[in-house]
Amino acid sequence: MDRIREFIDEYLYQILIGLVAVIVVFMFVIGGLLIGKGGETASSEEPVAVQSSSASSDTGSAASSSPGDQPKQVAAGTNQQMYVDVKGAVKNPGVYQVSSNMRVVDAIELAGGYNRSADKKKINLAQKLTDQQVIYVPIRGEKGTPVTSTVAASPTPSETPADSGSDNSAPSADGTSGASQQINLNTADKSKLQELTGIGDKKADQIIAYRQAHGQFKNIEELKEVPGFGDKTFANLKASICV
Repeated sequence: MDRIREFIDEYLYQILIGLVAVIVVFMFVIGGLLIGKGGETASSEEPVAVQSSSASSDTGSAASSSPGDQPKQVAAGTNQQMYVDVKGAVKNPGVYQVSSNMRVVDAIELAGGYNRSADKKKINLAQKLTDQQVIYVPIRGEKGTPVTSTVAASPTPSETPADSGSDNSAPSADGTSGASQQINLNTADKSKLQELTGIGDKKADQIIAYRQAHGQFKNIEELKEVPGFGDKTFANLKASICV
């Protein structure tokens, strides 16, 4: 018994260090086992999370395919891609793809901006763009203001004089006649063409399609070459159009 006490007294410090070392090793082993088990649990739960996510997306798509389709179509329409034709005094005239929230100033920037001869005062830069719109930037000193959707709105055909003696005459002193009150076949967009008497959605599209295929109208008589426009239609429109 005395020997055991002497042994303990002599090697007490070493015994304590050994016990601490055993405890530390045991904790590391336990910790490693717990971490490994936790990783396996997480990996086994991951497919469940993916499955629940796909289920929720299916539920959402089913809900959106019911009566809620209309708001979805409206949202898609806000980013509708359109094309406009930029002409006149710009650095790079041509057809450019735009979105429905863009304005005339954006289209001019796409065309490289104004050139040195541009008359900026005659353009409404804040106007929203529409599909198939023609944006014409006039040159300084150019006689007559082309009737385009980027310039102040012109009177309706009912306000245009019946006298067709001159298709490209300048406005008179009282402003009741002249080319500024006529629709320009080369620059008018679809909505402007529909202001003409007897021109609906289909015929406006036919004029634009002809213009895109053959270039600008050389004279107003060329309108009779557009499908659906005969002598009678031309006679009714002659006083209201110009080129």
